[in-house]
Formats: sequence, structure tokens, C-alpha cells
Amino acid sequence: MAEAKEKWVDDLLGKMNLEQKVGQMMVFGFAGPIITPDTVELIQKYHVGGLRICLKFRTQTLLHDLKPGSKPNENILRSLEYPRGQNRDFADPKQCVACTPEQYAAVLNRLRDYALDRDLSIPLHFTIDQEGNGSDDLINGQRLFPHPMGLAASGEPKLAYRVAMAIGKQARALGANMIHSPVLDVNTNPQNPEIGTRAYSDKVDVVIKYALQTLRGFKETGLIATGKHFPGRGESVADAHWDLPSVNLDLQTLQNEHIAPYRELIPAGLPAVMTAHCCYPALGVTDIPSSTSERVIRGLLREELGFTGVVTTDNMMMGGILQRLEIREAIVRTIEAGNDLILYRDESPQRIRILETVLDAVRSGRIPESQIDESVIRILGLRWDMGLAENGGKVDPASAALPINDPFVIETAQEAADKSILLLRDDAGLLPLKPKQNILLVEQVFSSHQMANNMSCHPGMLWEEMCRESSNVGSVEIPLTPSEHDRERIMRRLSEAEVVVTTNYYYHKAAAVMTDLVRDIHQSGKPVIVVSNNPFERAAPVDFPTVLVVFTAGGRENLRAAVQVLYGKLKPTAKVPARLS
Repeated sequence: MAEAKEKWVDDLLGKMNLEQKVGQMMVFGFAGPIITPDTVELIQKYHVGGLRICLKFRTQTLLHDLKPGSKPNENILRSLEYPRGQNRDFADPKQCVACTPEQYAAVLNRLRDYALDRDLSIPLHFTIDQEGNGSDDLINGQRLFPHPMGLAASGEPKLAYRVAMAIGKQARALGANMIHSPVLDVNTNPQNPEIGTRAYSDKVDVVIKYALQTLRGFKETGLIATGKHFPGRGESVADAHWDLPSVNLDLQTLQNEHIAPYRELIPAGLPAVMTAHCCYPALGVTDIPSSTSERVIRGLLREELGFTGVVTTDNMMMGGILQRLEIREAIVRTIEAGNDLILYRDESPQRIRILETVLDAVRSGRIPESQIDESVIRILGLRWDMGLAENGGKVDPASAALPINDPFVIETAQEAADKSILLLRDDAGLLPLKPKQNILLVEQVFSSHQMANNMSCHPGMLWEEMCRESSNVGSVEIPLTPSEHDRERIMRRLSEAEVVVTTNYYYHKAAAVMTDLVRDIHQSGKPVIVVSNNPFERAAPVDFPTVLVVFTAGGRENLRAAVQVLYGKLKPTAKVPARLS
């Protein structure tokens, strides 16, 4: 098998021209199930090797990764030299086109056919995020699972293996090949606004234990795992989506706490690593993202840790890198530093300019073509491991939905939901609720509810589940970030309730919590139960006397388990998985 792989890679590389090689290093966005002419052009004319697929947004540009309320800086404006350039002008750039798993698998097969029709028939790979906390790219019916920290709260590492298997089965049936997980960040700073529950824990041994099980589960389903965010984002107090964070730890602490998971997972067969847009003064990276640092990638990751797999950037549209560099220059620097794959989720003509800029950098000698060859060898080897050398990786669309109802997946979803519910505290003694009590539910619409909007994940699902237990539940549905008008709607309804149940969901990209509004409800004198997806102080402050943590805002099994706890039908067994303040 090793000889066949080497021959396949060598034969392809020997026939590829420079344009084909550079194209293979690019992973651009493909959001939604509609294939546009520019996507076909990227594949067939520009030889793009990978697509980051998702069903959440129909299209995306750099403007979608701006911090709410902020204005584009000079680098972002320069990066937006071209506006969105598709043939359709969208009324709502965040709309989601609903489709079934069978339909989506057929769409991905069509994209693979376009790749197989190009010269050399170099196959195309698809990558996803599926870790929760709004990072769920496959939501067309798939069963959703608690965030990694929720799995660690269960105290059962084998549950992480089962969940990875379930995610892998669902993703592979659609045609996905690669996942940007497991998260290897050790969340040592409770104030970290971005990593939080995406990490398994603040303890190195716990992160290693659960990540190894996750890696094993992905591997057994044929889904290529990616450890992130190297060399560790758990201590930062800035969100790399908006700013350039800095991890100000000494070298020994960085090595012992944050790089340690990579030392364990690399020998265990970790096939890919994602680099962080972050500064590390202890590593000599003080004013540029480590994703552009040769010292970090070639020196630390390749030479010191011995990693021989594929290195990918995080999304190059993030503010953490654009705070310092214009996008095309940033991408050239990440390649110079040793990244193999460039993740750029934009869907504008800027993609073509990026390809042209990288080609110019190679032709001018700034980037040696021999370095490009080394990256392409690793990338093609990874695609062999994905099974793409045979039939381009196409799947049977008729089977795409089968894992959703696979007994193993169903049982795992229920087990994960039941074992990850954390009763953080009930100092007010409000639990369990009684069916005869008049309850007012204040329920936010989380991003995944809106984008999926199916029977597995939709707005109002917590209310729907509470109505299974009682006919005395009223509901006020509000946006993730409520307005003053929403506050007034809630206050008008308080008089009808004996107890108020309110969500307080945290989503780092929207900087969205409604803590102040929850405090207003408390001050009304009504008993309040808070249901959150996050146990940290930002979403579950100590002055909230009764808090139930679900570790996700999506997935029917998870919200059903929460309601079972609220009404005393399920005893919560999860333990606090990390230092919370």
C-alpha cells in the first residue's frame, strides 16, 4: 500500500505544472448547496484542491468577520479590493438554502466530477468544523453533540471516542474528508473569549486523554483529523476573529501546558495540524501571527516535535492576521513559514488575486518551487489517505442520511446529552420544576437554530421540549442579542409566571450574552433558572443562583436532556470540567 501511495503521488507531481501545484494548496469556501459558475472555474481553471464546506451561510466575505460595531482597518479595506463577485446579488448574505443529506451529497459528488474532468483528474477534498458552539458546518439533519468541554464533564473519555465515531459516520456519508478537530488548546485562562468550551479542559492530562480518543474515533471512520490551534490558544484573552492575541507565558509553561498535547498526539498518528493567528513572545513571535513564523512551524513543529504531516492555516480572513498584514501578503508569508494548506473562506474574486500573488512569489524566487513541491507531496499523500485516489471520493447519495438514524449514532447522541448536563448550582432550590407550575420561558434563537431550522435543530426547540412535560409553559422567543424592545416583551409577561426559565447562550463571534437582561429579570423578584451553553463567568455569573449548563444550544437530544433535568426525570452527573473564574 505504501508503494502504491508513493507511486500515485510521484506520478501526479511529475505531471503537474506550477499553476496546478499552487492550486492544490488552496482551500476556499463553499457555503450552501448551490454550485455557482465561479466555483466551477476555481476547480477547473485554477486547480483548487480543497473546499471548506458548510450549510450556514450562502456566501461570506471579510466583512462577515468584523467585530460587531467596528470599522474595517486599512488592511481589511485593501483585502477587499474586489467586492463580492458572484453572478447573484443576495438580498440576505446569511441566508441558508435548506437541503436533505441526499441532495447535499449529490452536490458534493458534482463538485468531485468537475475535479475529475480537469487535466490529470486530481481529486478534490472537503473539510468541515463540527465541534459545537456555533461551529457546526453540517446541520442538514445531523445529530449534534455537546462541546468538547461537555464531553470531558462526563468523566468518560470513551464517550469522546464514540462521539467522534458518530460525527465521522455522518460526515463521511455526505462526502466530507477532513475535520478541523480535535481542539488541543488547554483553556488555562477562564477569561478566554474564544476557546472556552471548545477545549476539553484546563488540565493538560485531561485534554490529552480526550483528544486521543477523539483522534481514534475520527481515524476509524476515515475522517482526517486536524489538531488545533498550534502552539496553543488556551491562555489568550483576545478573540483571533477580531484581534491579534498574545500568549504571554514563559517558554517552560508553554511547553509543559500548551505544546504537550501535540507531543502526545503526533506519535499517535495525528495527520494534520492547524496553526494559530497569535503571538508568542517566548517563541520570539512578538508582533506577527505565529502562522507566519518559520521558527514556530519549521523549527518547533517540524524539527523539534517531528511532525511530518500536513500543516494548514486557520481561516486567513480572521482579524488576528489582518490586524498586521494585507491578505495576499499574509498568505505568501504563511507559505514561506511552512504552511501546506491555505484556508481562505471568502467567496469573492479576491481568491483569484491570491492565486496570482502566490504564483508571482514562486516565479520571482521569493518562494522556492521545491518548497511548493514538498507541500504538494504531503497534500497528495493526505488525499490518498482520504481514499480519493479511487473514484475521486464520491459517495452514494442514497445512503447519505443513513448514519443519522444508525442505532449507534442515536444511542451515542443520547448518552452524550445525558452525561454532559451540568447542574452548576441550585442555591435557590428551584429544581425540579412541577408540571402544574406556570413557567415563562425566555428563549434565544442561536445561530445554529436559524441556519438549520429543521426538526433536529430549530428556534423554539427548548420550549417544544418543555411542552412535553407541561402545558403550563409560556414562551418569549428573542434574538441571540436582544434589543430594548425584546426586554419590554419579556417584562410584560413576567406577571403570568411562578418561575422564569431563561437561556443565556454565549457565542464568541457575536459577542452575545444577555447577562444584564437576566439580572433585570432576577431583580423583578421572580425565581429564575438560567440555562446556558457555557459554565464560565461570562454566561453563568456567580450571582445567578440556579444555573443549568447544556454545553450546546443545538441538537434535540441535548435540549431534551436539559428539560428532563429541569423536571426531575434525569439526575445530572456531569462535573465541573475546568476552573471557571
